[in-house]
Amino acid sequence: MKVKTLATFLAVIATILLGMNLAFANNGQNDQINLGDGLKNSHFTGNSTAVITYLIPAIDCDSNNNCYIANGSASGTGHLQGSGSYQVYTTNSTSPFFITARNDGSFRFTQNATIYFNYSSQNGNLTGQLWFSTLIPTNNQLIYTLNATLTSPGGSYARYFSDGGNVTISVQVTFPLGILTTVNGFATAEFQTGTVVGAHHCGNYSHNYWQQNPRQWQHGHGLTIGGHWYSDNQVQNLLQTSEWNDASMYLVHRLIGAMLNINNSSKQDPAQSFIDDANVLLGNTQLPAGVNPNSALGQQMLGDAWVLDNYNNNNITTAGTN
Repeated sequence: MKVKTLATFLAVIATILLGMNLAFANNGQNDQINLGDGLKNSHFTGNSTAVITYLIPAIDCDSNNNCYIANGSASGTGHLQGSGSYQVYTTNSTSPFFITARNDGSFRFTQNATIYFNYSSQNGNLTGQLWFSTLIPTNNQLIYTLNATLTSPGGSYARYFSDGGNVTISVQVTFPLGILTTVNGFATAEFQTGTVVGAHHCGNYSHNYWQQNPRQWQHGHGLTIGGHWYSDNQVQNLLQTSEWNDASMYLVHRLIGAMLNINNSSKQDPAQSFIDDANVLLGNTQLPAGVNPNSALGQQMLGDAWVLDNYNNNNITTAGTN
């Protein structure tokens, strides 16, 4: 079936959804835990070598010898919907790992103690073990991206993490860690935000996911939308702008999602012609453009938006015709 042959009919449906300020269902693809500020300050300690040790202050260890790396608020989406708290901790160890500097500015972990993860909400819980792998610098020299794997999932939410989980956490430090390879000293480190996503997840993410997880895509490159280039912060502002009764924003949200999915190595062919058409429809207009969903231009925008929304939600895997 050619996707575009249904565009007019589907645009009418999209108009109704737009007026109600609803989005198409994401089929549970956004089952994830969103981690908030970890609230604990640990230390990276250097001694002029490539090896930097990690130390948890004794004040962050409780009477059961659990030493906390992070202990903050969190929330779940999809089947994990709800709010709660999370902990990242070790037992009987204040130095569970050290990192080794690489030539590209990143760091490799050597973990010498088990690190535990626990998330609890009013609706359920997830437990497991975390195995840290890499610490990668971002454009902000004081923010690093920590990548880890969740194993041995337990709790009522374990069924959504049957293959484990992929963990990404933003770590803020008081000064660039590379300095610790050349001097004796320490940098305070704190978990800022993060996500835990089931390892079985494969494919695209909705525009809502990208809006809620800016650190997953904000690398200083921005996006060209229509005839304008937008910085990362401007793209985030667009994602947060209401699409109520404005076909241009309804399209832009799904266009941004598709472009970020492609930048994240998703398959390009199914969506590229609709991305091109969407950019043509937007042209050089200033966003939000306030396009009436019932106008001829609005109907065209909603038709492209429907296709891109389905692409973002993994409902289209082969190319259609424009």
